[in-house]
Amino acid sequence: MAAVTAKVAISLGNQAVKHRKKIAIISLSSFMLMAVGFMSLMSNSGNSGTARVNEAVLAWEPVVRQFAEEQGIPDYVDVILAIMMVETGGNGLDVMQSSESLGLPPNTITDPILSINVGVKHFASVINDAKSKGLDFWSPVQSYNFGSGFNNYVKNNGQQYTFELASNFSKNLANGKTVKYSNPIADFNGNFRYAYGNMYYVMLVQQYLSPGAGGGIGNVDASALGPEVYQALMNEVLKYDGWPYSWGGSIPSVGFDCSGLVQYAYRLIGYDLPRTAAEQHAHSIPVAEPQPGDLIFFKGTNPTRPAGSITHVGIYIDEQRMYDANNGGIGYSNWNQGYWKQHFAGFGRVVK
Repeated sequence: MAAVTAKVAISLGNQAVKHRKKIAIISLSSFMLMAVGFMSLMSNSGNSGTARVNEAVLAWEPVVRQFAEEQGIPDYVDVILAIMMVETGGNGLDVMQSSESLGLPPNTITDPILSINVGVKHFASVINDAKSKGLDFWSPVQSYNFGSGFNNYVKNNGQQYTFELASNFSKNLANGKTVKYSNPIADFNGNFRYAYGNMYYVMLVQQYLSPGAGGGIGNVDASALGPEVYQALMNEVLKYDGWPYSWGGSIPSVGFDCSGLVQYAYRLIGYDLPRTAAEQHAHSIPVAEPQPGDLIFFKGTNPTRPAGSITHVGIYIDEQRMYDANNGGIGYSNWNQGYWKQHFAGFGRVVK
């Protein structure tokens, strides 16, 4: 331990002159951290781009950005902040829980700057490894938790992150052993996890990012519509991202409500769906394991209708996201938590 500490001290000292700018940023960030300490007691939300994190994490944004730029991953700053939010919420000294990536016991690192430096380097290494293997955006995020072995597992199983792959990887390395996991993110899966890493890690990170961030349109190749048709579907609905909700709307010149958007977009790819969410629910085939491009239904969202009535529909993207038109506008929404989770009614596959 003493050798590691000495090596770290020598390394930081040798780089002091070379990185004057970094040191200035670090000093400023330390001041910011103290200044916002009392603010974090009053508020647990902040944001940086697509990151929705608390003030304690947000205070480290300049340091994260500096190290991310050095490692060639500046586009991942918000994801790194979300990772920090998951790991510690910005509290403690090993703010990115980076010690284990050095082969050290948890919380061995006692310098937040070093923790961020090591964490960003580790993340950059799994990102670069994922890119060399032709993997998707989210696989290296899960690998930050699992280790780079997960990248190899994804490469050999379709080259695209899915929760099922994360779950199976964890199950294999835990020899099937499970533990109780009461985090709301796992409500949909019976509140357990396998006793290796955290198979929900991507979902945990995604909850601190805007719903569409990094995830694109999900696993195109897995869609029951076929990859080209699903891509065409999403290309169409994404034209209206950010448009306001329009009750009764079913064409671009008027705008869209939930079922109007679904009916219009699916008609363009050759599927003749009825007009309302309830009718679309009755028209589709129920599925237990949805794929991108399936429909996701909700009940009880309209107080003028019976509580059990199907009253909302969206396009299923992945284990956390859907694309829909709701009172907040048209775009990505998180379906497996909060309001939508409370009103969830099931999945359906469109048929001709």
